[in-house]
Amino acid sequence: MKNYLLLAGLLLLVACGKKNDANPGNEQPPKVDPPQQVGGVTQKTETSGGITYRVFTKDGVASYKGILVVGSGNDENAPTPGSLDGGSETDLCQTAAKDGYLTAIVQYQKTKGNADWNGSAALIAQDYDKCIRALSAKYGVAKEKSVVAGFSYSSFMLLTDITVNTTLSYAKGVLAACGGADTWKAEHFKIPVFSINCAGNNEGDFNGKALYDQIPANSPIKAQSGGVTDNSCNTHCGGNWTQQMNAKLNAWVQ
Repeated sequence: MKNYLLLAGLLLLVACGKKNDANPGNEQPPKVDPPQQVGGVTQKTETSGGITYRVFTKDGVASYKGILVVGSGNDENAPTPGSLDGGSETDLCQTAAKDGYLTAIVQYQKTKGNADWNGSAALIAQDYDKCIRALSAKYGVAKEKSVVAGFSYSSFMLLTDITVNTTLSYAKGVLAACGGADTWKAEHFKIPVFSINCAGNNEGDFNGKALYDQIPANSPIKAQSGGVTDNSCNTHCGGNWTQQMNAKLNAWVQ
């Protein structure tokens, strides 16, 4: 009898071990919110190609003018993964989607921020690239018809990456809201830049119109770039620039 009880106990342990192996730590699958219809645009969160994003598609549209991928702000001293529900990011994606673009907010990974600025910029650019490629494959839009946009932290990251790397060299340009870059970066931008900021130089030298002015006249990206310093505000990310950014998107893609 003792041997039978021992055998039964061993079988129970093996069965429990197999159950735990199938779901280590009893982890729960990530929660996915149901799609939402807002003003003729469907918004939903997807994970594809190793990246999570919130995609915006105009209802009843089967083909798209191009792709817009937007990134959120963050704390450069202690960054977290990119947010999917920022107000400015949502407004820009919603507006561009109504214009016929396939748009998304990317959940870029947690990076080291100030502790490794260039390394963080490279990782975030790679996440933008993953998002663009995932959208291109799933919805049938050429990645060469893409534009990337950033607010605050992600804007700084994009402006840094496009000076030293070619990860996003196929994109039409960078819509950079409330970010900045120095003269050396402006001289080495590899794709067009549209910089828009409040007055007050909150992002340091250079930003807005001043950043555009730092791009050399003979730079191949000068003619398609632009810069705006919004004198109606004087705080960090204090303006509403959806229409200006959407207009530049249309100018680059159409």
